[in-house]
Amino acid sequence: MAGPLSHPFQLGVKDSTSINPYLPGSGWDVIFDTNVIRSNLPVIECYHIAIDGPVGSSAAILLDNFPWDYVNQAWSNGWDPSQPMLIGQGMTVAICWNVAFTAGPYNRTTNIQAQATLWLREPAQQQQILPGLAFPYQQPGAAFR
Repeated sequence: MAGPLSHPFQLGVKDSTSINPYLPGSGWDVIFDTNVIRSNLPVIECYHIAIDGPVGSSAAILLDNFPWDYVNQAWSNGWDPSQPMLIGQGMTVAICWNVAFTAGPYNRTTNIQAQATLWLREPAQQQQILPGLAFPYQQPGAAFR
């Protein structure tokens, strides 16, 4: 069974590495690198992300700088994938908004700083069928042959 690990929180910063596909060098980014994720497991699952950012914004979720998913409403929202995102050791998750970075002071209505929380867990064990232990399906009441 998958077990919870942590839920790291990060505030948005100005894109300094030009990974933001919308506004390279000037958009909002939230970066979760190995220093933030802090897992010694070879692989972990991200099963949910809570995000907030400027009203009217969208965001791209990148896994090691490759697009993983897109969020049409990237303010006061949650990202709940049908398949969890697998994060290997040394990988980085970036959430990049399509809105330009702004300087503080920040508030909750007109100048919102991008932010995100990752919800992480250990991957569920793959069910294995061992040779000789798997039986063919039997109709209820049917005799075993």
